[in-house]
Amino acid sequence: MALYKDKRTNRKRKQRRNVFVSIIALVLVATMGVSVWAIVDKMNTQPTVAPSASESNSGSDSSDSSSTIPEPTSARVMVAGDNLIHSRIYTQAAEKAGGSGYDFSYTYQHIAPLIAKADFGVINQETPLVASKPPSNWPLFNTPTQLGDHMVDIGFQVFNHANNHILDQGVSGALETIDFWKAKAGKGVVLTGAYKGDTDLNTVKKHTVNGITFSYIGVTEYTNGNVMPQDSELKLLNLADPYQTKAQIEAAIQAQIAKAKQESDVVCVFMHWQQECNTQVTDSQQAFVNKLVSWGADVIYGSGPHVLQPIKWIEKPDGGKALVAYSLGNFISTEQKATNMCGGILDLTYEKDYETDSVSITNAAFIPTVGHYNSSYNDIRIIPFSEYTPELANQHGVRKYQSKFDYEYAKNVFNTIIDSEFMTPLA
Repeated sequence: MALYKDKRTNRKRKQRRNVFVSIIALVLVATMGVSVWAIVDKMNTQPTVAPSASESNSGSDSSDSSSTIPEPTSARVMVAGDNLIHSRIYTQAAEKAGGSGYDFSYTYQHIAPLIAKADFGVINQETPLVASKPPSNWPLFNTPTQLGDHMVDIGFQVFNHANNHILDQGVSGALETIDFWKAKAGKGVVLTGAYKGDTDLNTVKKHTVNGITFSYIGVTEYTNGNVMPQDSELKLLNLADPYQTKAQIEAAIQAQIAKAKQESDVVCVFMHWQQECNTQVTDSQQAFVNKLVSWGADVIYGSGPHVLQPIKWIEKPDGGKALVAYSLGNFISTEQKATNMCGGILDLTYEKDYETDSVSITNAAFIPTVGHYNSSYNDIRIIPFSEYTPELANQHGVRKYQSKFDYEYAKNVFNTIIDSEFMTPLA
């Protein structure tokens, strides 16, 4: 009995010990569970730390490079006035060519290095270039096409023909002139001011240089009374157009500017004025310039007076400023007034800011020039005033007509008409 009692007692003890061990185990498991959940909870509630710059940049090189804003770019432009080719100029070119064709290089030799410094040159080609007809003088000009070839060779790319002489050789001559320039499109030539059909008229004339897109519109106040047929293929923006009212013509110009504004960074308008040999800006000129600026023109290149007129900044509706050169005078001619001899080149630098998608003029300077010829109407050439001398001035052929012309006279014309802000200092 006792043994049996002892075995049962041992079994009970063993059972109690097993229960105790189980309880301890459960307590340990519960304690460990609480600790694990505490750790997990702590991990879940830990504040997020932003990745380091190196971590955030890793693997993102391609996206960063695609969103990089380009550095500003610039374009330098040289703008000349009236390329007025009188007979002595092309006769001299024929003589320089030795009787075979025309060589205009002597006339432009002093100015060519200046144009070469620019990205491109701009000019008002006052006379038509019609190869099918003989060269001719005033009042119905025609110029050998070799002149156009040479202008392109020395760096001019933009040519305006919105002027009073565009119809000197009739509609056919104007159309032939257009074809001449369009054949040079492969050399970067841009023609404005004379258009072949409505499609050509309504196509924005533009080019892009160093990332900056320039557009051009040519307007003339008159065509010397020459009128083309109403259904002519030739198209002009002529303020004296007999087939349209002034309001219609102005609306067409405004529409051209608006379209150009959408397709370019800089809208340039050539404005050929009717009043000649007047160095003062008239009220009508100023009023029309204000209209052009209000319509969206950024720069206005004036031509036609054959003398210098002031260069001015004009307030734009958006708060910016437009630049107007009312007249850059003659680039070359053999006219017979002292003021006709004083011209110049507008040296402009445009800069494009890609961050603001805007273009501004960062430099605007006037380089004075003299159209020179001697008393025999020879030695015809354009000379920068910085290279001109009192001796050359005293030999100028214009002195036969107006003896007041001399070195100091020319210097005074430049300093009187052109504001010091733009004027290249003269010796």
